[in-house]
Amino acid sequence: MLSQTHSNIEFIIVNNGSTDNSEDIIAKYLNDDRIVYIKQEDAGPSGARNSGLNTATGNYITFIDSDDWVEPQMYEKMLNALKNTSADIAVCDFNLVYEDGRETKAKYSNTKNEIIDIDTDLYNYLGRCLINPRSNNYIWSRLYRADVIKNIGLRFERLTLGDDTLFNFQLLAHIKKVVFLEDGFYNYLQRSTSIIHSFAKKQPLAGCYASQFDFLADHYKASGNRQLIDSLPIFAYTRMRSVFFYSRLSGMSNDEIIENLKEVFAGRQIAEYLIGL
Repeated sequence: MLSQTHSNIEFIIVNNGSTDNSEDIIAKYLNDDRIVYIKQEDAGPSGARNSGLNTATGNYITFIDSDDWVEPQMYEKMLNALKNTSADIAVCDFNLVYEDGRETKAKYSNTKNEIIDIDTDLYNYLGRCLINPRSNNYIWSRLYRADVIKNIGLRFERLTLGDDTLFNFQLLAHIKKVVFLEDGFYNYLQRSTSIIHSFAKKQPLAGCYASQFDFLADHYKASGNRQLIDSLPIFAYTRMRSVFFYSRLSGMSNDEIIENLKEVFAGRQIAEYLIGL
């Protein structure tokens, strides 16, 4: 990470209540004046990301999860793409890397070089970042113009799951243009102990995704953007699809998942939009 080819960069490390030797590892790098170190009680992923957002001073913002790593040219290439296209967000492809080394550098989402205007080509964007089974809607595959985020005061909601997905789609109401790069600059480590896999094994996921959808629906309605409001059935469908996908990974049967959906979605906004499909 510290070997980025773009030199004018600020690294914000958030120690979010770690209980291992993370602080000892971080201490070895604190003589690098590009690093800002924040130590705080565990506030969940959203709390860590919000601390970083509140501290950042640069014109562009990105995020990296703790177990992942990026290619040295990632931010130089993405920054150039933003500047050359006057886009609000740059998105790159990413590689899946498994704990046993399988599929290292295997590009996942088949992202192509493309510029998408949100006002005129929204459904192309949704197809790429939401509907496609190999979608690319992660915060860490993106470089954002900081002023877009700061001008609307957007922060991550404290959700058990999906605060990153929600953040990107809340931001969609406030951006005009996104540039995609086909390069797999980000390396995403696949772990059986990741938050979503661990959480799915402990309790049903339907409530998490219903809450996520409530936040998004309220945000789009408040924005008054008719096109985004009309797209809410698509979001409802993909949230239900995610419930099935991750619940199956946790060992739930289809019958159990359906019963949970019936119980949790009843009377929620997400059910209203699913009926409208």
